[in-house]
Amino acid sequence: MSDTKRHILIMSSWFPTRVDPYAGNFVERFAHLLSDTYEVTVLHTMGDKNCSSIEVDDQQTDNLRIIRIYHHISKNRFIHWWLQRKALRKGLGMLDHIDLIFAHVFLPRAMQFARVQRYFHVPLIVMEHGSYYRKKLIKSFISLHQQVIKRGSRHTSEIVAVSNVLRTDMKPVFPTTKIQVVPNFVDEDLFTLRETNPVHRTKFIHISTLDKNTKNPGFLFDGFLNAYLESGKKVSLTVVSDQDTDEWERWAKLNSCREAINFIGPCEWEEVSQLLREHDALILTSEYETFSIVIAEAWLTGTPIISTPVGIAANMTEALGIRIEHNNIADLKHAILDMMNGKFQFDKEFLRAFGMQFSKESVKKQLIELFNKHFIIYE
Repeated sequence: MSDTKRHILIMSSWFPTRVDPYAGNFVERFAHLLSDTYEVTVLHTMGDKNCSSIEVDDQQTDNLRIIRIYHHISKNRFIHWWLQRKALRKGLGMLDHIDLIFAHVFLPRAMQFARVQRYFHVPLIVMEHGSYYRKKLIKSFISLHQQVIKRGSRHTSEIVAVSNVLRTDMKPVFPTTKIQVVPNFVDEDLFTLRETNPVHRTKFIHISTLDKNTKNPGFLFDGFLNAYLESGKKVSLTVVSDQDTDEWERWAKLNSCREAINFIGPCEWEEVSQLLREHDALILTSEYETFSIVIAEAWLTGTPIISTPVGIAANMTEALGIRIEHNNIADLKHAILDMMNGKFQFDKEFLRAFGMQFSKESVKKQLIELFNKHFIIYE
């Protein structure tokens, strides 16, 4: 490991652990991305009901070190807070010099980020991915959450949003703060261009947690069912989810379309890339997205999308896919049928070229420029 490399500490409110191996996996990808240029350490504390004492999971691969500190979960808030602080102290004791803290998602760890910033006295950059700023939720934001975010932000050198949509929604909380946009990234070497560019698109794919509060799966399945029946059962849907799909599998059987819907469990990034290339279009029916990485992944493979106006698809043109209204079943049905009938044609090369703004090299370049600015300020 080179002594000349800057040392970046990554922290996050979400990160893969033995408790939840999929939470915040995009943050782990950022760690791997940056480890090509910097020495990177991830420090993450996690409550585990099966843990009776502090447990340390310390893994090192080349320039990347991931430290997970597990602690007991207490029903008493004060005791739980104390256990979390104890776990954090343990982790901090394992670290030496840090040049910059790159944190992700303010809630619920904003004060933890601030504490570590005070400990090392280095720049703290927070990249926000959270959906709790959306108008539907911001009104019910309890004052404690707002206080946590604002107090944490006082120790933050810069706040970064992953999309223009999120930056706009963050303004009520940060009315005078300049927020830069740096997107999530996709590995362009992994999400390669599809070989086919079908005129008639019949194989559709949906990738999400199927969370009813944000992903709106009921709208997805109702719209698909209508298109399936009207098409003479000529379209199919693959659903990829890392959450339980039993409810929707029962729904498919009840509505006599189980043979047209294939449910797949959690997939690695390599598998997602292959699945996108094997399907004709991605369908997204979310109520809200701060970014939606699956859209960028689809575009990089040359796959068009059908989507509600969310995340990076909020203002997309017809060259990228078909926008549909929220909860408009007829709109979704017609979009599927229009793709099946070849009403819209999509240039796979154009889709990939547009998606390259979310490539790992493009995003890494933006982050390096951002970090360098703060290295200079603190020197």
